Amino acid sequence: MVRRFHTSKLLMPLLLSLQGLTAHAASDSNPQIANKHLLGNAVQVQVTSRGMKYFDTRLSDILGNLGVKLDEGYFPAMKYTFEKDINPDDFINSNPEAVKMYKQVRDLLTQWLVGFSMNNHRPTIEIGESGYVAQFSRFGLVTDENLMRALGKVDGAVLAIELEVKQLTVSTSSVVAWDLNNEFLGKAGFENVTLAAGDQRTPLKLRLPFYIRMNAYGGLDFEALEIDNNLDQVSMSLKYGKLIVPTFAVEINGKKFYLNNKEVDKLFNAQAPVILEQIRKNLGEFARKQLPQMLNEKAKEFLGGSLEQVQDMAPPGKEENDRRPDFKWGLKLQNINLKKSLNIALTAYVEDPVNGQSNPVKSHGSRGPVTMGLVPQENFDIGLSLDRALINRILQLSYERRNFEQIKQSDGSVLKLKAPPLIDYVKTPAGAVLKPTETFVKMRVSVENRPGSMFLKDVIVVDFDIIAKLRQLSDKSGMQLALVSIDTDSMYLDDKYISFAGSFFKGKVREGVKDELRKKSAGWAKSDEVIPGSLPLPPEILGIKLDINRVAMDPNGHLVMYLDYAKTGAK
Repeated sequence: MVRRFHTSKLLMPLLLSLQGLTAHAASDSNPQIANKHLLGNAVQVQVTSRGMKYFDTRLSDILGNLGVKLDEGYFPAMKYTFEKDINPDDFINSNPEAVKMYKQVRDLLTQWLVGFSMNNHRPTIEIGESGYVAQFSRFGLVTDENLMRALGKVDGAVLAIELEVKQLTVSTSSVVAWDLNNEFLGKAGFENVTLAAGDQRTPLKLRLPFYIRMNAYGGLDFEALEIDNNLDQVSMSLKYGKLIVPTFAVEINGKKFYLNNKEVDKLFNAQAPVILEQIRKNLGEFARKQLPQMLNEKAKEFLGGSLEQVQDMAPPGKEENDRRPDFKWGLKLQNINLKKSLNIALTAYVEDPVNGQSNPVKSHGSRGPVTMGLVPQENFDIGLSLDRALINRILQLSYERRNFEQIKQSDGSVLKLKAPPLIDYVKTPAGAVLKPTETFVKMRVSVENRPGSMFLKDVIVVDFDIIAKLRQLSDKSGMQLALVSIDTDSMYLDDKYISFAGSFFKGKVREGVKDELRKKSAGWAKSDEVIPGSLPLPPEILGIKLDINRVAMDPNGHLVMYLDYAKTGAK
C-alpha cells in the first residue's frame, strides 16, 4: 500500500526533501498514475551539519510555514478503557503496603456488608475538551551520531527533537474515571482542571530521539527511543474547579448520613503536594517508557507503505492556451543515512497523463554516482543533485507533446527538432567566466533542415551538440537554458542525406554543413537566445526559500546544486 501526503502534512524532519523541486504548490487533484517508470536515485539530498543547525534553532518557524501552530493547541474529548483487568496482586512487589491495606478493606467490607463484592478493576478514563499553552524557549531537531554508534546502527539515521518550555499549561473541561467491572462505585474526578509545569528558573525539557531506516519493502521503519526529561525537577501546580466523587451514605434505622464532600475536598487539597509528586513520577515514567511504545505503534499504522508524494508539473515550453493536463511527477523515499551529514536518496518519476505509452530511455541517464565534493560541507547548507535521467525525461515528454518541436530564434529562423533534446555534462569552455548560479551543459539535438544545395537531399537531419549555459532567472523563479554555441566537431550527418553529386565530396559537404552551423550560432551570445520554459530550481523545502551557493554538472551526468537558506542560512 502506498501512502500519499499533501505537501503540508509531510513528516517534517525526515522527508524534508520530498517537498523539494516543487513545480507548483497546488495540491494534486488526481494523483493516480497507472504506469510509473521509476528512476532510482534520481534526486539526492545532503543536509550538512551547518544546514542541520537551522532545524536545531528554527524548527518552530519551519512548522509555522507549514501552518502548524506550536505555542497553543486543542484536543477533542477522548475516552480510554484499559484492555485488561487490573489485579491488585500484580502490584504486591512494588507497593506491598498499599496492596495489603486494599485487601484488608475489601475483605472487611465483604465480611460485614451483606451482598457486597468487588471484582478486579477495569478503569475507564474520560477527558473532556482540552487545550494547552506553551512558552517555548527552544524547539529543535538534531542528528545524533554518538547515539547511533552506541546503538550499533550502521544504516539509517538517529535524530532527536529537543524541547525546552518555560511554562506548559494544560487545561481540560473534565477528567472523570469509573470502573466498568464495579459500576456501583460511581464516577470520580474533576471539572475545569489546569496543570502547569515549568518556570523561568527551571524550564521543562524533553528530548525525543528516534531511529529511522528504509526497509526491504520500500517503507520507513521508525523507532522512538527512550525519552529524556526533567519532570522530576520542574515546578508543578494543579488546580480544579469542582471535585467529582460518588455519593456515600450510612443508614441507621432508616436514617441516612451522607459523606461531607466539602471535607473530602479539604482532604484532597491538603494532600495535593503528595498527589502532585505521584503525578510527576507517573508522567516521567510514562514519557520514558510508555510514550515511545505508543509512538512506535502509531508509526506502524502511519508508515505501513512506501512514502510517496505526487503533484503536478507544468511541462516546459507549455503555451498559455494549452489546456492539456500537466505532467504528474512523484518522489518516493529510497534511502536515508547519517554519516557526517544527513543523506536522503529519492526515486523519481515523471509521466504524461495523455501519453501513457511513453517510456524513458536508459542511456539518457547518468553514468555513475554523483560527486558532491566541489564545495566543502562547511560552506553550504543543503546539497541537491538531479540525475540527468530526470531532466531528460521531462524534456522527452515535452517534446512528445510537440512543445519542443521548434526552437525559435530572435532572427526569425527556427531549429526544427526531430528528436527530444538531451542534456549532458560538458567541460567549461576555455576562458569562459561563470557566475556561481551558472554552469555549462551540452544539449544533443537532431535538427531538420532544407539546405537548398545540390550536394544534399532536399530535407536533411543533422545531429550536433549545443553548448548551453544553465542559469538562474533574474527573479529566481527557476533556471533556463541560454544557447552559447554549436560544437561542430560533434556534428553527425548520415550518408543517406548526401545527394549523388555530393557523394564524391563527402568530406567537403560535411565541412560545408559545419560552416553553416558556425554561422547559425555566431550571434547567440549577443542575442541571448534561450530555450523556452524553465526548470523549477532551486526548490523550496518545507517552506524555506533557498539561494544557490554554487551549481555544477558533474562528469557522470548529475546536476549538483549547493544551496543556502535564503538570507537566514544557519551559520
